Amino acid sequence: MIRATISKWGNSKGIRLNQAVLQALNATIGDQLNFKIEDNKVIMSKQDDTPDLTFEELFKDYSGEKFDTEIKLPDERKGNEKW
Repeated sequence: MIRATISKWGNSKGIRLNQAVLQALNATIGDQLNFKIEDNKVIMSKQDDTPDLTFEELFKDYSGEKFDTEIKLPDERKGNEKW
């Protein structure tokens, strides 16, 4: 377990992350981190910098067969469907 002390940092409070924590997260100065609190515990993870791609961007280099498939939904409900 790694311990950290809360320190005053200007008008805020902060903790310092040692090199072992940064290496475990594969993080460096300038990276953004996400914090989640669960059951009185802080879960820290590195922000994923992978950009969200559109469908077209994902398949821009795809040269396989193109599908022209349409999904046919029933005209009437048979149960408790909500669409």
